[in-house]
Amino acid sequence: MHVEALELSKFRNYRSLNIELDPHLNIFVGDNAQGKTNLLESVYFLATGRSHRTNRDGDLINWHGEEAQVRAQVKTIMGSFTMRANLSRDRRKRFMIGGEELRRQSDLLGFLNVVLFSPDDLQLVKGSPSMRRRFIDLLLAQTSKVYRYDLVNYNKVLQQRNSFLKSIAEGKAKRDDLLLWDEQLVRYGTQLMFRRAKAIDRIGELASISHREISGGEETLTVHYLPFYATEGTTPETLEALSADEIAENFAQGLAAHRHQEMRRGVTLVGPQRDDILFRVDGKDARQFASQGQQRTVVLATKLAELEFMREEVGEYPVLLLDDVLSELDFSRRSSFLEIISGRVQTLLTTTDRDNFQQDKLCQFREYGIVDGQLVGEG
Repeated sequence: MHVEALELSKFRNYRSLNIELDPHLNIFVGDNAQGKTNLLESVYFLATGRSHRTNRDGDLINWHGEEAQVRAQVKTIMGSFTMRANLSRDRRKRFMIGGEELRRQSDLLGFLNVVLFSPDDLQLVKGSPSMRRRFIDLLLAQTSKVYRYDLVNYNKVLQQRNSFLKSIAEGKAKRDDLLLWDEQLVRYGTQLMFRRAKAIDRIGELASISHREISGGEETLTVHYLPFYATEGTTPETLEALSADEIAENFAQGLAAHRHQEMRRGVTLVGPQRDDILFRVDGKDARQFASQGQQRTVVLATKLAELEFMREEVGEYPVLLLDDVLSELDFSRRSSFLEIISGRVQTLLTTTDRDNFQQDKLCQFREYGIVDGQLVGEG
């Protein structure tokens, strides 16, 4: 899977851009605030329907325009097709595959799969649980229609149940009717948690292999799924082989145990929206005990695992977006990372200094300079 060509019109600081991309490595060089990240953001937006930097779609439209467009020619094992996203300040965003407009934004996922590695991702280990949940949700939403369906429905039920809880707190609804929402919440939530558990188990296996390569075999990485009902004294290993029925039972028990508190506060307190992921290096919680260098190695290994997981699930690698992160790594980790992806994954890489990669053995690549939203050369 790769992007053959990319066109931007009034997207961020790009008035107009038309570029053909190498199927292997593309390096975008320029000073800060010139548009390198904006270019990667456009590909991410086209693939996922949202920006990784802002929740306001209007921020993506150039100051000099009322509308913006992103268009890409994409090649996959299923053939070549065009993807297009239209943004407007006064209308909803629209997405098209070929000449057909998609009915729902969620239908966009899976046509162009991407893995993004940005400076924020270096917080994957020590950041908030919500960051780790977004990581696993996007991974599974891109590779599984069933997961997308359950995730959309779970979030709808969760929102409606929260509204119902508020109505109970205000004396406007009957407590007994809450059981109807509980059934739906457990139904969709159980499927999410079951698939998360299986996916994280596989991600852990893949990340452990990559971690050994990057660290020179000196350390061991394990990755564990922590469902919301995991207690402080629970060992992660005991939670990894649970069946869907066992997860559903734990979910129902959690709802029953927190029912009075939920009705008082007007919000759902249990469910997959409270899940987490635990990274361990040599058996110790990487969030608490790993050094900054060790945490970065964990993130590198996890990103490589993400690539391999997607290839296993859909039959080909996604597009890799590297937003000025490799320059922050030492030569050994960066070199190992580039060697692993070399020639296998289309990569769009941004950097402020091309000299950072002079010692690296790079595969076939194209190099572009970017100044104020314009290409200034190709090497």
